[in-house]
Amino acid sequence: MPPVMLKTLFVQRDGAVVRIHQDTVLVTLEGETLLRVPLHMIESIVGIGRVSFTSPLLERCAADGRSVVRMTRGGRFLYRIEGRLSGNVLLRAAQYEAARSPEKSLAIMRAIVAGKVHNQRQLLLKASRDLADPADRAAARAAADDLARELRKLPSASHPDEVRGIEGVTARRYFAALRHLLVSSVREVLTFDGRNRRPPRDPVNAVLSFLYTMLTRDAESALLGVGLDPQIGFLHTLRPGRPSLALDLIEEMRPILADRVMLSLFNRRQLQPSDFEVLPGGAIELGEAGRRAVFAEWDRRKQAEIEHPLLKQPVTYGRLLDVQARMLARAIRSQGPGYTPFLYRG
Repeated sequence: MPPVMLKTLFVQRDGAVVRIHQDTVLVTLEGETLLRVPLHMIESIVGIGRVSFTSPLLERCAADGRSVVRMTRGGRFLYRIEGRLSGNVLLRAAQYEAARSPEKSLAIMRAIVAGKVHNQRQLLLKASRDLADPADRAAARAAADDLARELRKLPSASHPDEVRGIEGVTARRYFAALRHLLVSSVREVLTFDGRNRRPPRDPVNAVLSFLYTMLTRDAESALLGVGLDPQIGFLHTLRPGRPSLALDLIEEMRPILADRVMLSLFNRRQLQPSDFEVLPGGAIELGEAGRRAVFAEWDRRKQAEIEHPLLKQPVTYGRLLDVQARMLARAIRSQGPGYTPFLYRG
């Protein structure tokens, strides 16, 4: 019998209360029960907007190792509640030592950026095969060639600023080309000319920001699960309150998880302009129906399987972060081979 895949419970009804009764999670609104879910089916709970959690629910989730997260309607992370930390103090000590080691930090940075750029390039090449417009195909492949040229520079990058410079150049080139992967009928009604955030100014960036926040939340859980400190990163510099290592870990996953989900949502017409709201100041935010569509496609993608090139066995996309967190922990502990990112084959 195949293992049961645990899911994330998303709750976004304003005023909803998430509580627990015996081994069942209940979502209630003004005394009415909207949803009942067996606790053993849930990996984590995410509340969006004005959602509250009862103390018994929080205590049970913390005891079981299930995370509870609050986000704003626009996808901004507010807080998370996690149980007792896993792992041993020696791993974290090794992590802090690696972060202070110029040589080890540089090696991990190069691996992270190599994984990200490789996967961005693979997404461009794979998606270009399905494009109807020859001009779009040519633009996507030209961008993939540019990324390949930058990728070849990474092994000789001898300073963190060089690595970050390559990452910045490839990110701008990739996001400029990403619009060509949207079908023409979508581009006719949605403006997308590259990445913008804080706040996002168009529907595509609103979805990307929302997905990246959820991906970061999953990465934090994966890192905590193996005993690493999500705050101490390598590519992303230290900043109070920023989960730098979680941001490092999601880099190679963004193209194959978040960006793929975004493209599917728009190209399959699962999201429409009416699913977005314009806030004062011009920021764009997903509405309630739009968030439901995002949650459904996100969960579907995380349940899909892919063969891991090193493990030589299938894993779900949702478990890739756990696998890579373990590989990162091994690289931090080891004096031998460095971190091996997940390389998407397309």
